[in-house]
Amino acid sequence: MTPADPPAKEVALVHCRTYDEEQVYAAVERAVGLIGGVGAFVPRGSRVLLKPNLLMGAESRQAVTTHSAVVKAVAHLLADHGCTVVIADSPGAGTRYTRKNLERAYEKSGFAGAAAIPGVSLSTATSSTTVPFPEGEVMKRFSIIDAALDADAVVVVSKAKTHLFTGYSGAVKNLFGVIPGLEKPVFHARFRDPQEFAGMLLDLNTLVHPALHIMDAIVGMEGDGPMSGSPRPIGAVLAGANATAVDIVTSRLMGMDPADIGTIRSAAERGWVNPDFREVGVIGDDPAAVTVPDFRKASTHPSAPAVPFLNRQILSFLHRRGTEIRPTPVPDPEHCTGCGRCARACPVAAISIEEGRAIIDETACIRCYCCHEMCENRAIGLRQGLAGRFFSSLLR
Repeated sequence: MTPADPPAKEVALVHCRTYDEEQVYAAVERAVGLIGGVGAFVPRGSRVLLKPNLLMGAESRQAVTTHSAVVKAVAHLLADHGCTVVIADSPGAGTRYTRKNLERAYEKSGFAGAAAIPGVSLSTATSSTTVPFPEGEVMKRFSIIDAALDADAVVVVSKAKTHLFTGYSGAVKNLFGVIPGLEKPVFHARFRDPQEFAGMLLDLNTLVHPALHIMDAIVGMEGDGPMSGSPRPIGAVLAGANATAVDIVTSRLMGMDPADIGTIRSAAERGWVNPDFREVGVIGDDPAAVTVPDFRKASTHPSAPAVPFLNRQILSFLHRRGTEIRPTPVPDPEHCTGCGRCARACPVAAISIEEGRAIIDETACIRCYCCHEMCENRAIGLRQGLAGRFFSSLLR
């Protein structure tokens, strides 16, 4: 897993407005073909980890996971190339990383159907290995699921979504799923600032170094993603070897300024991309035809700047004092079932279950939103404090 040279920053974009499996396959095949074809990234006969966004399993129509039609299309493409394909992911932090939970998540998300493709299987193994990474800028070792370590190549199949903590969830963020289940809260506890968390994600991507990225932006998630947002049609499939380039193009389709995305900003600071992103080229179909300018951002995302210089100062302050100013998660007793998933996900043990309901200690909460992300019942809301409302008003 020695980091290779930075991959090309060319991104293929193909219009696709339906999840009809034949049309999705045609779009994926064309997108990958525009950047050189599967063989340009994965040698024939390789053992490939296909890494989707599984989170903890959800029906494809909810836009929580990579759509099963896209997963199947990529699996078919790789299998037809003579590869042995293993689909694997580690569910979110509130879900125990067990064989039974993996099987349930695969079934719920529709990924189980991909196992019918010759040469394709679903991994239910839960083993992992600690890998030293002295080259990392913020993280010097990672615990990685063995399904990723055993692969000759990793192909990431992401979902275009908003995210309460990172603002945006795409190609770079999706690789966080190779960290085994309940170890994820450790990272949230250590990297409480979204920008520091972004740096960790870049280190992880450098270590694992996926060969190819496919983005499911046919229908994305807007609002309070990655779990509790709403589906929003976009109409595109993207492909590229450079995760940051794919995220730059995808975030623009979602009406976002790439400079507002932590992982993209960190990549620019490391010199991986120019700050103006001009070297990121798009080939294929017209991005303007599928751009959604009013795509709803997460409620934790600052409004678009009105006074550039003033807003830069405010945003700088918010990054330094983010924990105190970001909205506080608040359980809704009407919808909370006391399942305890939020308590298991919390990296600082700020949540307890009392009388069958979740209780959050606001003084201990670090605003990582793992509880919100893991709640299947949408029983964790957000409450903006006075200071947060004040600074948000300045950014409008």
